[in-house]
Amino acid sequence: MPAIKIDQDKIKEAVQTIVDLGGDGIRNCVQCGACSAVCPGVKAGFPVLCRLLIRKILNGQLEETIEEVSTWGCQSCNRCTEVCPQGVRPQEVVFAYRRYQAGELAMSASAFGPQMSLYETGHAVTTDATAANREKVGLNPVPPTALQNKAAQKEIQTLLDESPMADLGIF
Repeated sequence: MPAIKIDQDKIKEAVQTIVDLGGDGIRNCVQCGACSAVCPGVKAGFPVLCRLLIRKILNGQLEETIEEVSTWGCQSCNRCTEVCPQGVRPQEVVFAYRRYQAGELAMSASAFGPQMSLYETGHAVTTDATAANREKVGLNPVPPTALQNKAAQKEIQTLLDESPMADLGIF
């Protein structure tokens, strides 16, 4: 059986791509699995988050995982970053990989709703239930975001219009 040839240039390019997109701690990962152990996304069945996503990137598998929807399951709870003993900041790696996916126009269908809401209102997640829950605890039903600031909302729209996301045709 022939030996598997590892393309070191491909690995370096993949890692550098993620570093350039904001996941600069990726080189510190020792694959301990602490991040995956506390990740609600992993527990919910999104397998390619945290440790496994980082391993795939460190193996140079950007193109092979471009259609992976698990990365869109990250809920930004930041538990992974809190427990990482190496300072990898796995959430930032996941978000860098999402940027790579968006740049390649490979977004999960589940990401369309929040993106459309962000474009239209300046807030990714807002519902009637959100407003009712905020009122119940004495808060303004509209969160203090671009929802209340038309100029900020226009800036968000301009940024999204000039991003690769605009090519998806969702707004």
